[in-house]
Amino acid sequence: MEDMYRYLLSYLDQESIDNLKEEMEKTNPYKGLFLNRRRCPEKVVIEEFKTLRQDSVDKDLYRYDPSIDFPGRNPLYDAGAYYILDPSSSKTSLSLGAGRKEVVLDMCSAPGGKTIAFALRNPGSLIVANDISASRAEELSKNVERMGLDNVIVTSLAPQRFIDYGLADFFSSIILDAPCSGTGMFRKEEKMKDDWSYEKAMKLLPIQDELLEKAYELVKPNGTILYSTCSYLKEEDEDRLASFTDKHKDISIRPIRKEEGFYLGTIPGTVHLFPSLFKGEGHFFSLLTKSGEDSGTYETYKKAEFSPELNLFIIKTDKGRYGISRPIRQLISLPFLRCGIKLTDTSKYAKIKEDHALSHYLIDRPSLELDIEEAERYLRGEEFKKDGINLPDGSILISYKGVNLGFGLKKGARIRNMYPKGLRYFSL
Repeated sequence: MEDMYRYLLSYLDQESIDNLKEEMEKTNPYKGLFLNRRRCPEKVVIEEFKTLRQDSVDKDLYRYDPSIDFPGRNPLYDAGAYYILDPSSSKTSLSLGAGRKEVVLDMCSAPGGKTIAFALRNPGSLIVANDISASRAEELSKNVERMGLDNVIVTSLAPQRFIDYGLADFFSSIILDAPCSGTGMFRKEEKMKDDWSYEKAMKLLPIQDELLEKAYELVKPNGTILYSTCSYLKEEDEDRLASFTDKHKDISIRPIRKEEGFYLGTIPGTVHLFPSLFKGEGHFFSLLTKSGEDSGTYETYKKAEFSPELNLFIIKTDKGRYGISRPIRQLISLPFLRCGIKLTDTSKYAKIKEDHALSHYLIDRPSLELDIEEAERYLRGEEFKKDGINLPDGSILISYKGVNLGFGLKKGARIRNMYPKGLRYFSL
């Protein structure tokens, strides 16, 4: 691999580079999980994993030792009790705040970490999570489904398509985690390290510039753009912002409060996260504000019917029924992969009317509680018998540690497995 570190001399001293290089050569990257508090109490995950500790600042993030704990191989992961998230990515999304009521576009969302973290921190907001790659958007949709998010619409569109749909100056915030050379992720993705070259990184600059231009067109006056990369290269970070703000005089960089572990960029208000200083993988982020007065309004989709039982607005489409927290007309009309919670399974092969996604939204409902061995069998798609089930025959919820895994079809003591075949484990 070409020596990437020499390109950092434009803004780092040799000691800082040596410290970064030493840290990057360590085996294990920093790991964290983002807790889905709506569906899983803290005590459940604390009891499940030996090394789990709440972050001192980011209270929804829990760090763990990946050499001892394996949250990705636990039924709670499949239940959507948490999302495995790099602490730096969580910190980046936190810069947009919590408890807000906004309409947000995550332009390059897959696999979904920043969308999920923002959606859980801001349940009053509505997020369009987009990825231009159809395969990556499908994976994004699965992750959103597993978390039971009623405030996320998943799309797979080129950014220009949003403008074509009349959404210029529409979103109150844009999340742009731009495609980059990924130098900050080298110890998570060995293939990226082996394949890296400065020339390949430079070929990405026009893509980053173009995405910033689309973000500018789509964000409202007085709106915010979160620009981030997982690259250490100044060319992909501060230099892109310098070029962008030179072109658009109505764009300013909003100061970010300095915290322990932050390395301030060469442009005031920008932040680098180095694993040698911050306990997370490499990241760069900044907040940009577009000046002007916001005069736009969001229209309610009039055909949406409110369900008090689900506390959702119901949208009927040819793909089935969906439940969403905020039925904004301009967004409901987008060609989506997912619009909040899919409620009904319209497949001709469906054995029950409820879609699997609904199981991940419902809470505080009677369910069949499984132990760890039974939960693993369920996730493999196995059917089983269980005597003394105090639930009526028909469609029932299946749970582990009180968090729903999916549905089963009960007939007496026999439970037919309704866990989707595309999600099943071949082994655990």
